Order: sequence, then C-alpha cells, then structure tokens
Amino acid sequence: MIAQPLHGRSNALTVAVSGAAAASREQILEALARVTEPRVAIVTANTEPPDEPAEMVIISLGEDEETWSLQIQDLARADGSQPAVIAAIGERSGDAVRKALRAGADDVFFLPAEPVDLSRCLVRVGETRRRADGRRATICALTSVAGGAGVSSLTAALGFALMRLGHQRVALVDLGLQCGALAALLDLNPEHTLSELVDPTTTVDSIRLEASLTAHPSGLYLLAAPKRVEESEMVSVNSVAAFLDLMRQLFDFILIDCGHHMSETLVAAWERSSRLLYVVEQSVTSVRPAQRFLEMFGRLALTGLEPEFILNRYAAANPFSIEKIEAALRRPLTAQIPRDDAAFLQFQIESADLAGIAGKSGGRDAVDNLARKLCGMPALPLAGSSSFLFSRLRSAFKSTRQPVPVAHPVEHHEREGALGTSL
Repeated sequence: MIAQPLHGRSNALTVAVSGAAAASREQILEALARVTEPRVAIVTANTEPPDEPAEMVIISLGEDEETWSLQIQDLARADGSQPAVIAAIGERSGDAVRKALRAGADDVFFLPAEPVDLSRCLVRVGETRRRADGRRATICALTSVAGGAGVSSLTAALGFALMRLGHQRVALVDLGLQCGALAALLDLNPEHTLSELVDPTTTVDSIRLEASLTAHPSGLYLLAAPKRVEESEMVSVNSVAAFLDLMRQLFDFILIDCGHHMSETLVAAWERSSRLLYVVEQSVTSVRPAQRFLEMFGRLALTGLEPEFILNRYAAANPFSIEKIEAALRRPLTAQIPRDDAAFLQFQIESADLAGIAGKSGGRDAVDNLARKLCGMPALPLAGSSSFLFSRLRSAFKSTRQPVPVAHPVEHHEREGALGTSL
C-alpha cells in the first residue's frame, strides 16, 4: 500500500496506524497512500502495538469518548515514552476535537480521511515534535571568493555522498543566486524556486517551503536559485534567515552553495551554519582572494564559526604545494580533493553519485572522506594513492631527461621573491 522501504535512516516519516475498527484503518491507509508530502513509511497497521518504534501513530478513536484517553495511553512504548499521536474521529464538532486533544492527541482530523488533512497533520505534528526534541540540521556553507574553484560541483557531490553514507535527509540550497549552477549539475528544471519565499508580507511555513523544493531521483532536495537573474535582488536577509531556520527542522544536512559573490544574505546564512568550507585551488589567483576573505571574515566577528579550507583539484606536482598554501593562509587545510577531471566530467554528464559513475577514483574517495568528516565518522584509506606516487615519479623522471633552460640569476631571484610575496 505504501511502498517506502525502511532501511537505516530513511527519508520517510515512520507511521503506525491503530484503532479497533478495521474499516477505519483501511480507509486511513488508502488516504495515506495518496499523501505525497511528507514521505511516509508504514511500520504496522493493526490493533497490536507497533512492531518497530514509530515516530507517529494515527489512531481511530471510535465512538466511545470515555475510552479515548485509555486508547492513547495504551500507545506508550516499552520504555514509557509516548509517540506523537494523531487522532481520527467521526463526529465533526468542536467539542469532539477538544475532547480528543484533552485525551492526549497532538492533532485531530475527521473521518473519512482526506489526503490533504493527513498531510497537514503529519507536517504540523512532525515539526512540533522536532522542535521539542531540539533536532537541528548540520548546515554546511561552501564558498569561494574566486570563481571557478568548483564550489557547486563539490556541493552536489557531497550531497550524494551524505545520502549514500548515512541515509540522511539532505537538502541543497543554491545561494549562488546569479548563476544557479546546482540545478544544471543535478539536471533539474525547477518549477519552483526560493524566489517564492521572499514575499515580506507573508510568513514562510513548511507547506510553502516544501512546495518550493525540487526532488532529485536520488532523494536529494534542491531549493533552487531564482529563474531570472534580476529576481536575485529580491532575496533578502530576513527571507534567507526564515527559510533556513525552517529547513533545519526538516532535514539532517543542509549544504549551501554560496557562490563567489559576497553579500549580506550570505552572512545571514553563515550565522546559521555549523561549518563554513572555503574552497581553494593551487594558484595565486585563488589563494590571494582567500587571504582577502579571511580579513573580511575577521571583521564580521561571527562567534563559534571558523572557515575550514578545502584544497580542490590537488596535484602533487604543482609547485604551489600544500605547505606554501597553509603558510599563506596561516592555518591547516581540512581536506584535499585530488584533481580527477575524468570523474568530475562524468559527474556533470550523468548528474549522479560519484560512487556509481567513477568507481574507486581518487576524487570519489576524497569526497566520501570529507562527507564522513562532516558526519563525525572516521576517514577511510584513500584508493589510488600509489598511482599518484607513480605519476609523480614519472614526471620527475621526464624532467631529468629534458633540457632545463638556464635563467638569469637576477630573473631567478625576482621570481622567487614574487612567489614568496604572493603565497
């Protein structure tokens, strides 16, 4: 009836259906089958206690109002905790609703069940419970002042990796407002975007938010950048703060593509972020803007948040070594993603998880390890490290066989001085 599988930590809300009347249970199940948001997985649907702990129980209370309180109390788990309870009643009156709520129900709907009523109850009760439990998503903002560093590709690849490693409910937010690269990388044509959440005269609620999200076949959700470039000017600090505060109650991980245009809206996103990942490459035109970013970030005085630097497209033979970059930034690199043009080119073509299209490539393994670090999981040994070593040895061998032009001593001294100043 509901075809959402339960494995690990799924993206579906686990629901049990209970009640003495079999006809009512069947009718509720039929209505649940037509609910599209939120995603629902049925744990059990009978009169016995749930086979597995469910986040929520929908119970048909019947006509005897004197037993309602006992029926709801009987739903308590073995450890004494009570699941969220949505009550189904037949009498359409305010008095019956009040009695069901006083009996311990978190929300009420009338029989026969309608999908729109079930959806409203599931979303409202789910959000209330998550607030009470203090559930908050891990929000990671990825940015780079210098364009072309691979921020969008890394954001999407991390999203796929997080889904695969932890079965997490993951959302991507495209705050690269004038570029909108994430939709292209995921091969999506969003009908709705975050521009629908920026009306200052209305409140952003979960229904409007979920209507603005675009689902990828993998299970990722995308809050896309506005369709028109000029609409990006309408995205305000308050609107960004509102939808991020709401999203962190609905998702486990939120990855924000901040693009490379600094603005007040990005500062609002950073204020709500758990981690800020700055993507840098092995070049003066990438490292120098990173230094300028650090100067600006220091002036913002955001407490509890420090930029972490990710070296993308790393090549061991590049003269701009890790040591020089770390010395220039005066802080260690958090991770290195090796240059893997073949894997990331295929990633752009397939719009799918690197695990399925790149095999055991160095780029895929490094992205996986970065995702594991964000989840608090230990890193795994990188595959292909020997191939990088042999590649470096071959490069060194070729350099010994090729004539090296002799530089003028003064020119050589000036080039060394320029390198030290730049990095």
